[in-house]
Amino acid sequence: MKKLIPVILICLMLTACNFPTAKLSSEEVVQTNVALILTNAPETTLLPDGTQEPETPENSSEDTPVAAIEPTSGEPAAPEPEPTATEIPQPTATTPPTPTATPEPLAGDPVTQLGAPDFLDEFNSAERWAYEDDWFLLTVSGGQLHAYSKGTPYWSSWYTTHPETRDAYFETTFTRPNCSGKDRFGLVIRWDESQQFYYMGVTCDGTWGFSFYTKDNQIINILDYQSSDAFKPAAEPNRIGILAKGNHFDFYINGTIVGSATDDRLPDAGTFGFISMSAGTVNMKTSVEKLQFWKQ
Repeated sequence: MKKLIPVILICLMLTACNFPTAKLSSEEVVQTNVALILTNAPETTLLPDGTQEPETPENSSEDTPVAAIEPTSGEPAAPEPEPTATEIPQPTATTPPTPTATPEPLAGDPVTQLGAPDFLDEFNSAERWAYEDDWFLLTVSGGQLHAYSKGTPYWSSWYTTHPETRDAYFETTFTRPNCSGKDRFGLVIRWDESQQFYYMGVTCDGTWGFSFYTKDNQIINILDYQSSDAFKPAAEPNRIGILAKGNHFDFYINGTIVGSATDDRLPDAGTFGFISMSAGTVNMKTSVEKLQFWKQ
C-alpha cells in the first residue's frame, strides 16, 4: 500500500487541448484523484453554466407542547344515574391479520455472507469528497454523496480514494433521480498512477458493462453493455458490486450475480471510487448512499 500524501492528485487528461485547473485544499489527509476525459463528443460543445442544485437541510421540528388540563373548582358533580340492565354483546369470530412476508435474502448475495466490511463510507463528512470544476461537482449532505455531471455530452469524470486495494468485493448503493437514456454512473477499481482503471458502468436505461480505461484515453469494453432484470428503476436505490480476485471478476446487481470476466491488464492494487458521464442531461445527478469493500 502506498503511503498516503496530504495533497489531492488531480489528473486532467485531454489530448491536444488545454486543461482546466482547480485548486484544492492542501489540508486533505486522504489522497483523491480526479480526471476529466472528453470522448466521442461532437466537435463543438456548449458548456452549461456552472450550476449547483441547492442542498436543503433536512427538515427538523421541535416537540409540540401538549396542553395539560388543570382541575377546576365549580358546582358539585351531579349524582351518577342508577345502572340499568343492558344486553351483553356476544363475541364474534374475527380473522387474524395475515402476517407480512419478509423478503428472503438472495442466495449468493455477498453482503449476506461476508460480515462487517473492511471499509465503509456512509458520507457523514465531506472531508474526502468535496470538489467542483466546470464539468463536475461533488457535494455531501444528508448522509449522501451527490455527484453532478454538468451536461457536456460524453465528458467522463472520475474520483477515487484510498486505500489502494486489489482483491476485494467492492459495492456501492445509489439513486439517479434525473438521468435518462445512456447517462452513465459506475464503480471504479484499481486506479493507478498511469491513469488506468477498471469500472463497472450502468446506464439509466437499464444496461451494464465492464470496461478498461487506458492511459491513452481509450475505453475498451471487456464486457459489452447488456440489459438486466436485476435493476430497479433508476430513481430507486440500486446496488452494484465487483468481486475482484486476481484476474477474475464477478459482477452483481442488487445482490444477484449477472456476469463474470477475466482480464490481465491491471494486476496490481489501486484506488477505488466512482465515474460519471452525462449523455446530455444537464446536472445529471447521482446520490450515493454507501461505498464499501470486503478484502478477499
